[in-house]
Formats: sequence, structure tokens, C-alpha cells
Amino acid sequence: MRHCAAVFALTVCAFAASPSRAGEESIRLTEGVGRDVTMARCAVCHSLDYITMVAPVMNRAAWEASVRKMIDVFGAPVGEEDFRSIVEYLGQHYSALAGPRQ
Repeated sequence: MRHCAAVFALTVCAFAASPSRAGEESIRLTEGVGRDVTMARCAVCHSLDYITMVAPVMNRAAWEASVRKMIDVFGAPVGEEDFRSIVEYLGQHYSALAGPRQ
């Protein structure tokens, strides 16, 4: 009986320790420089579909303000270099309000 309890406890611990991303494997952001860091950093706190949901009302400045708020107010674990990469990526690929691209 102890053996069964130990196996059960180890199984529960293994599942608890494995990364859970709530269906994130089905969400793929547009290919581009900065995509991987954006996916890695943003998915720590929220679903990646947040990006696609708000993109129609965002531009680069709005992304910069939003990501900065997530770092400063909510404590998102994003360093300055990653911040710049994320904002640049989102500004290029998920900005409906951006002017003509050059």
C-alpha cells in the first residue's frame, strides 16, 4: 500500500512540475525577429491570444506603453533588451493602427 501511495505522490508531483500553457501550443504568432522572446515572455503571465485580440487597436506606441505597464505595474519578468525586442516585434506584426510600412 505504501508503494502505491508513493507512486501516486510522485506522479502528482511530476504533473505539477511540468509546464502548463493552457492551450498555448495551438497559438502561433507571425514569424519574425523577436517572436520567440515575445512568446516566451508574454505567455508567462497571459495567453498569447491576448496579442491577437488587442492588435486591431494597437500601434507601436500603444504596445510600448502596454508592455512597460506589464513590467512596471504587474512585475512581468522582462529585461530591457527583451522589452525592446518585444515592442519592435509587436509593432511590426501586430499593429493595425501603424502607418504605411517602409
